[in-house]
Amino acid sequence: MAGVDLRVVKRRLAVLFALAAVAASVKIVGGILFGSKSLLIDALTSMANLAALAATIEYFLKSLRPPDEDHHFGHRRLAYGGIIVTLMAYSFVGGVAIMELIKPHPYRISVGAPIFASIGFAAYLAVILIARRWGSSFLPYSLFTVTELIESGVVIVSSMAGVICSYLVDYIGAWGLTAYIFYELVDIARDTIRKLSDIAPPRTTVERILSIVRETGLQPVRVRLRMVDDSTLHGDIVVRVPEDTDIRVVNRLIAEAEDRVRRELNADVSITVEAEEVAGEGCWEGGGAPHRSLS
Repeated sequence: MAGVDLRVVKRRLAVLFALAAVAASVKIVGGILFGSKSLLIDALTSMANLAALAATIEYFLKSLRPPDEDHHFGHRRLAYGGIIVTLMAYSFVGGVAIMELIKPHPYRISVGAPIFASIGFAAYLAVILIARRWGSSFLPYSLFTVTELIESGVVIVSSMAGVICSYLVDYIGAWGLTAYIFYELVDIARDTIRKLSDIAPPRTTVERILSIVRETGLQPVRVRLRMVDDSTLHGDIVVRVPEDTDIRVVNRLIAEAEDRVRRELNADVSITVEAEEVAGEGCWEGGGAPHRSLS
């Protein structure tokens, strides 16, 4: 990614990880000391959250690498590694939570549980606000971290009710947290599969790209575009030019169109000319793989 200062990126990510570590530590200590099942499940998800953040940061930094011999289009999709680790970590925690809750027995809850849950809530709120400023690579992480806020809210209410009324309120809260983990797993897995399926960009984006191509004097006849992530797309466009157009003019128009598309829409688009003779040295040949016809 051009224009990215990796020193600034790494410094900010270190702050993000430190905040998440503080939030997780508060919940883990509270889950061990104060007897609340809901806070214990909360603590387990906090450990998964740390693992997910570490992986998200690692793969996000890798995704910033420029194209090389083995990755001609760059490394943007390596960012999905963080999403995959996030899904794995929370799936593991979901299984552990079920095993912890499947055999209920009476237990006593200390008033420290809702207090520690409140501290964890404040810390994770700061984490989410920072993570969401880092774009699509951090979206699944931030969504799972929203779960931490929801969990903290549930723990505050259910553990306090467990202290005042019955441990069963806390126990039901723990099951609610576990169910929500699996809901998020299914939702994010579906969204990730959709993104990895080479989905086309929104219609408005396609039309804007074609408009830019036309404005340079080229006539698009076929287009093929795909989203690499939420902010980057790749593709190719076949255009038609008059037969008597000089090849040097065609070169200039194509370079201009590709540059505008790249600058305005963060799209790495390759433009080729339909198989027609062009004046000058040699001729242009285009086409190839199936495209969406515009005729």
